[in-house]
Amino acid sequence: MNTISVTEYQELLRTKAGRRTPRGRRRTSEEEELQRDCAAWVALNTRRYPILEWMIHVPNGGKRPRGEAGKLKSLGVKKGVVDFLLPFGNGGWRGLDIELKSATGRVTKEQKRWIERADEDRHYTAVCRSLDAFVDAVQVFLRG
Repeated sequence: MNTISVTEYQELLRTKAGRRTPRGRRRTSEEEELQRDCAAWVALNTRRYPILEWMIHVPNGGKRPRGEAGKLKSLGVKKGVVDFLLPFGNGGWRGLDIELKSATGRVTKEQKRWIERADEDRHYTAVCRSLDAFVDAVQVFLRG
């Protein structure tokens, strides 16, 4: 099985074309970039850890036009849902809930409520500000 270390993966991400515009500006926010990196890590490691097939990113946040935001709310989107969710258990954990934040991002009161409720239900929860922190949290969950 071919695997790479987190450090090697981060280097690969840093050298990827498309992270910046031709003039060197960022295409995405720091948090969105972190979400992409984490989703890519999950995809690369699903074969090694089959339960990761069921991990999803919940696209609740972000700026949206007023009409679209209203439509999503009417379809059941809720404030506070974490960014990555694995609703199935492993070992002593009943699920995995991870909120991603930039270096300066703040956890909202709705996100705090979600995390507290998930903790009560024996989900492994984490707020991660880097790919390393995300990988560490996933690995704790995988160890059960």
